[in-house]
Amino acid sequence: MYISVTAFKVSKWWSLPLFQWRAALSFMQANKSLGIITKENWRQEKRVFCTLTTWETKADMLRFRNSGAHLKAMQISAKLGHGITYGWEANQKPTIEIAYRRLLQNKQL
Repeated sequence: MYISVTAFKVSKWWSLPLFQWRAALSFMQANKSLGIITKENWRQEKRVFCTLTTWETKADMLRFRNSGAHLKAMQISAKLGHGITYGWEANQKPTIEIAYRRLLQNKQL
């Protein structure tokens, strides 16, 4: 399975409603996406929002990432803040804590 973990820091409080709208649309898209196994989202800290998704294949995740509501969210993301993402192959889903730690070990927020 392919694991994908993301963190997005919303830069200004007034950007939160638009970010949350785009995130909700993306989450609904993920619900219907081919190859999705599990999905979780959480707020790590003030204005830092995270996702952990598992996919049957990396190709399934890329198809989701590059289409629909998620593509539209990525197109406006620079105006809302900045994010990081990290993915890897695994045999089992990690906990949120392990996934977030692995993300930060490989990327800077």
